[in-house]
Amino acid sequence: MQVTETLNSGLKREIKITVPAGDMEAKLMARLSDARSKVRINGFRPGKVPVQHLRKVYGKSFMAEVVNEILNDSTRSIITGRGEKAAMQPEVIMTEDEKEAEKILAGGADFEFRLNYEIIPPIEIKDFSDIKVTRQVFDVPDSEIDEQVKRVAESARTYEPKTGKAAEGDRVT
Repeated sequence: MQVTETLNSGLKREIKITVPAGDMEAKLMARLSDARSKVRINGFRPGKVPVQHLRKVYGKSFMAEVVNEILNDSTRSIITGRGEKAAMQPEVIMTEDEKEAEKILAGGADFEFRLNYEIIPPIEIKDFSDIKVTRQVFDVPDSEIDEQVKRVAESARTYEPKTGKAAEGDRVT
């Protein structure tokens, strides 16, 4: 895998990654040989399907899985290997040419893609031992405290049902 930095401006980074077709082919063959023992195809005994037949039937889908695995693994490993932390998920830019994509899935071309991301800037933690904090103390008169206690008691009191006529000060529901 070849990694080339194409942009390093402020917090923005762009990296071009090239994975040789040989490396992708090796991962594809490992995946095909692993699937060989699990796949059941009519006309073949379990575990005896030729790898070339599996490649013909499942080659593109397995290669797509290999490409996805390479994208996930390389993105994480490259960014952490550079000692950077991405601010958010990196943008992956691959080829939009269908013929080129078909060559990659067929295993005939190197897989090239770019990562665009922004990094989290380094944060310095300053020494705050010199800072002094003054706490404000308020002097509340006892009359205000008594008044608030009466309001709370008034709003929290319970009412009892009464038989007869309502008088002034009674609560009617």
